Amino acid sequence: MKLKKITRSGVLYVVPAMLIIALVMLYPLIYTLVMGFFKNTLQMRTPVFAGFSQYFKLFNDEVFIKSIGNTVVWTVGSVFLQFVLGFMVAMLLHQPFVKFKALLRILLMVPWVLPSIIGSSVWKWMYNADYGIINFLLKSLHIIDSNRTWLSNPKTAMAAVIAVNAWKMFPFVLLMIEAALQGVSKDLKEAAIIDGSGKLGIFRNVTWPSIAPACYSVLLLLMIWTLNAFTFVYNLTLGGPAHATEVMAMFIYNKAFTQFDFGMASAASTILFLLSIFVSIFYIRMTKKNEEI
Repeated sequence: MKLKKITRSGVLYVVPAMLIIALVMLYPLIYTLVMGFFKNTLQMRTPVFAGFSQYFKLFNDEVFIKSIGNTVVWTVGSVFLQFVLGFMVAMLLHQPFVKFKALLRILLMVPWVLPSIIGSSVWKWMYNADYGIINFLLKSLHIIDSNRTWLSNPKTAMAAVIAVNAWKMFPFVLLMIEAALQGVSKDLKEAAIIDGSGKLGIFRNVTWPSIAPACYSVLLLLMIWTLNAFTFVYNLTLGGPAHATEVMAMFIYNKAFTQFDFGMASAASTILFLLSIFVSIFYIRMTKKNEEI
């Protein structure tokens, strides 16, 4: 009886917070899903029901189709670089020969804690064709012979923005992987050494099984965050040049706040939301299959 009373009182404490969360999160979500079926522009006084015609228009829109492809490239490229860079740095910091680890951790966290708008502004200056430090360094090393317009060239713009996104988020990967490495059993490592395992064998049989769950969680979070990322694309290229970096989040912004077509923006937002859910479910199922194997 006492346990039931405690449980009931706990529920009463949680209900107000849950109502606030429902109001803040569920209402906008449901409203967006509903508005995706209505034609609603700035010139219209009241929205007009359009059914699935909004979605048909989207999939006949070349810019939207291109934004889907850009989103795939953006997500895969960003997550790959973020994870590989963060993982490698975490493994390096975990080595006993590395000195000043505390100071290095603080310095490496700077990109992550720095506001995205400030970080992207700094990188925009660094990419500048006339006085940017990137062109200066590459010319000094004789890698390029003339200034490059990194953000204005459709061939290099996406790679340039992906690099900035990787710089921003790799410290998060570093933090999570390093925390997971702290939990690796020293006894298992010592047992592996006694059995004659080398560094590669210890990593494959001891370290990786211990940190794999953390790695899977980090990858899932990175994919969801990158799918919905907007700030770097907006501040660095505005989706240009020639829609070369216009990911789905940027497409939605342009529809809503440049063209003021809120119905189409809602429909595109719904597709992005469903895509995020699909990626999450697919990834979780694949992860479970790998763990079972």
